[in-house]
Amino acid sequence: MQRVAIARALVGNPDILLADEPTGALDSSTSVQIMELLKEIAKDRLVIMVTHNPELADKYSTRIIRLLDGNIIDDSNSYEGKEEKQKNDKVKKTSMSFLTALSLSLNNLMTKKGRTFLTAFAGSIGIIGIAAIMSLSNGVQKYISKVEEDTLSSYPVTLEETSIDMGEMIGSISGIDEENMQVEERKNRI
Repeated sequence: MQRVAIARALVGNPDILLADEPTGALDSSTSVQIMELLKEIAKDRLVIMVTHNPELADKYSTRIIRLLDGNIIDDSNSYEGKEEKQKNDKVKKTSMSFLTALSLSLNNLMTKKGRTFLTAFAGSIGIIGIAAIMSLSNGVQKYISKVEEDTLSSYPVTLEETSIDMGEMIGSISGIDEENMQVEERKNRI
């Protein structure tokens, strides 16, 4: 059972493993096996173990902190402001095969059928609403185009080519002014 508990703890690939009395209810030979297993695990990650067995702690640990009534009474490798070298550790990604991910997703969907149904229903309402608005917009646009076409066919617009000769227009306006000036001059002579 202890091995299964350790395996379950390692499934999530944690950086730190906390072990509370991993050898508490075990015989000596099984305790040694569990401690060897934890020693192997400690090569890749930090293992913090609580135990009342000082012999196992002395044999398998790299640092021992002794507590009494919630206070630290002894630390075999205490931290006293020493500078530590920082390692550029890359974040480990857990990997999962596509089929495993698919089966877990389907299992999750099947265990939460009500939520899955409501999510699918709400999504379909949204999609149907967008499709209805687009088809309505398309229909209105076609109707407007047809009305424009019918209106223009019943009242045809014809364009004729005409031009205005600005020279003649100015000449006629200035000609009128010249005639008026000549009439005024005659009146003044008389």
